Amino acid sequence: MQHNNHILTNALAAFEETTGLPAVQIPMPAESVGVQLRLGDAPALCAEIKKTLRPATLGIVVANLHRFNRPAVLVAGYVTPQMAEKLKELDIPFLDVAGNVYLKTPNTFIYVSGKKPKEPGPQCHNRAFRAAGLKVIFTLLTLQGQLKASTREIASNAGVANGTVSNIIKDLEQQGFAYRSKTKGLVLQNRDKLIDKWVEAYPLELRPQLTVQRFHIQHTDWWREFTYDRWQEYQMWLGGEPAAALLSKYLYPEIITVYGRPDFRKLAQVVKQPVRDEHGNFELLEPFWDFETPLLDEVHRLCPPLLIYADLVATGDARHRDVANLIRDKYLHGG
Repeated sequence: MQHNNHILTNALAAFEETTGLPAVQIPMPAESVGVQLRLGDAPALCAEIKKTLRPATLGIVVANLHRFNRPAVLVAGYVTPQMAEKLKELDIPFLDVAGNVYLKTPNTFIYVSGKKPKEPGPQCHNRAFRAAGLKVIFTLLTLQGQLKASTREIASNAGVANGTVSNIIKDLEQQGFAYRSKTKGLVLQNRDKLIDKWVEAYPLELRPQLTVQRFHIQHTDWWREFTYDRWQEYQMWLGGEPAAALLSKYLYPEIITVYGRPDFRKLAQVVKQPVRDEHGNFELLEPFWDFETPLLDEVHRLCPPLLIYADLVATGDARHRDVANLIRDKYLHGG
């Protein structure tokens, strides 16, 4: 929180220096939380503050901005010229500590990019939000009963060492995401923020470590013909766009995402003539969890909703935004 205040204060000062226009923080409406800004003659803008902004995390940032359901602005430590152009294309107002800005109102158009940051580059994620920590958090958020489980059980389900679980829980406690109760044991708090941080870190820290095979296939609807028993037989879970389509009843999948360890010779007969292609329409990823979750679909074996949501948001595709929000609202609230 203190670092966010530092970014906000310096970004507002840089905006005034770059544009000559006033930039102030104003009170939020009653019963609302967060930060609201007034930039020049622009209407009041809710602020999403991010230390770092990368292509892999742009999707979650855009999703967070749209969840305000009001005009909003991104305040960042630094926005690269490439990212600035992408934000301008998406018509997302932004300002950063270096003085880069995009702001469009009926009376004003400001676009400044290419200014270099005056502060050191961003630090790496802390231990809880690196690969092993993300596996532990995923288990705690996804698998019922894990908050009361032993360290050994959590480690087994997450596929990490016992000591890793203890260290990650300490990190979560220090960051205000968990505490221990005499009556309830381990309790997660600030759950929405924890989900945001997991979704932001997953494509940067954990997904790149998974074995990924990507193909172009002719039969893109093969997964619709699978029964739950066949998903188990092939040791696979359906994720990404097709899983989101089943959960939301919206969206026509273009990229088929599957997590699993199938006998690919058998699977190749199903998907028909797979050709290796790094930009192909079928991706097969190594699963990083070792447990079953409650049945979400009577026919298909789906990935846990948190992973479906994360993969959907990471695309940054505008057509996925509403579907991602539906999944979050229905499956990721509470608990």
